[in-house]
Amino acid sequence: MTPSVPTYTVLAFYTSAGLWNTCMGMFQVLLPLYALTLGYSILQISSLVALPVAAEIVARLFGSALSDRFGERRVLKGCFFLMVLAALALTHAADYRLLLLAQTLAYFSRSIFWAAIQSLASQLGGASLGKRLGRLSASNYSGSLIGQSLAGVAAAFVGYHRSFVLLTSLAVLCTLFGFALPRLKSKPSGRNIWKITVGIGELLRHRRVWLAITASYAAAIPLAITISVYPLYLAYLEFGEQWIGVTVSFRSLGPILIGLLIGSWVTIARQKWIYAVGMAGLGVSLVASGLTGNFVLLGLCIFFLGSAGAVLDLLNQVQATEWSQAGDRTVAMASMGLGWNFCPFLTPLIVGWVAEAQGFRFAFVAAGALFALAAAGTGLWYRWLGAEAYGPS
Repeated sequence: MTPSVPTYTVLAFYTSAGLWNTCMGMFQVLLPLYALTLGYSILQISSLVALPVAAEIVARLFGSALSDRFGERRVLKGCFFLMVLAALALTHAADYRLLLLAQTLAYFSRSIFWAAIQSLASQLGGASLGKRLGRLSASNYSGSLIGQSLAGVAAAFVGYHRSFVLLTSLAVLCTLFGFALPRLKSKPSGRNIWKITVGIGELLRHRRVWLAITASYAAAIPLAITISVYPLYLAYLEFGEQWIGVTVSFRSLGPILIGLLIGSWVTIARQKWIYAVGMAGLGVSLVASGLTGNFVLLGLCIFFLGSAGAVLDLLNQVQATEWSQAGDRTVAMASMGLGWNFCPFLTPLIVGWVAEAQGFRFAFVAAGALFALAAAGTGLWYRWLGAEAYGPS
């Protein structure tokens, strides 16, 4: 790290990232299971997960513009406060509308979290870019693992209301850590929000940016599936709530190891090979999920699914960093990470609809086959979208 960034602020940075993900992990498990106890169908729950994403896309881009104008630190504090509001809304939710409100607030928090936290990590200095982003990834997924495991166990043993109170308390603690985040140099002056937002459109004109968006879409698949279809699939297989939370949390184990052990290995020069391996890993994991109902094997499938997504996520962050300047970093992260918005919107609706019409197993196998085809076509996508193995032009 650079000397200008005190150690305690870096610790607060990683701790707040882990806490926010603990809250989001709990939210992702508790909301669909709670909705299931209220009697909603698979499609209704999938729509509950997916519908707020449409507004989240706009919030992500606007939030990134705010971050590049006023700084990541301020935006992250607002993000943490939104999670507090989402947790409070979930605590009082008793029907579809209030559940939708809680989900929307959580998604707004998520829409501004990722680009801002990744941009801040990329500017801390010290270790290599891949290693810094890898450490952040490990903190994020560790928090998600704890949150998802804790949510299922808490729901089973103390009930949903107390679980919601615990979620709210953790969100408040995360907000307090936000006041100790690192202070970086000021953003370039003389720019307004409108000019920064217009710059997003100019960035999206570059074809290689769309390749990065496909990587971010694929990276979001483990999240999109484990917050919507997987909990319902496991409930369909008659697993208890505590086991559902534990099984879904396996998604975070692989990314923790990848972030700590091979983060520095993910570079722009290796992007084509990494892209193909990540897509293939998603495909195999999804197909295998549809072919087994065994608890241990499903846990392994979710583990490898999360690992494949983490590799693609690190690749996406490296692409956004190498293809942008520090003053526009958050906008670049948000734009090239748009797949993280489209995927949780489209995937639960499509897979949920197929699962309701043809069954869970068919839905998993069909989704996996699509990603296997995407892996096979890696060379074509790179030629078509013109991605180059060098930094910003």
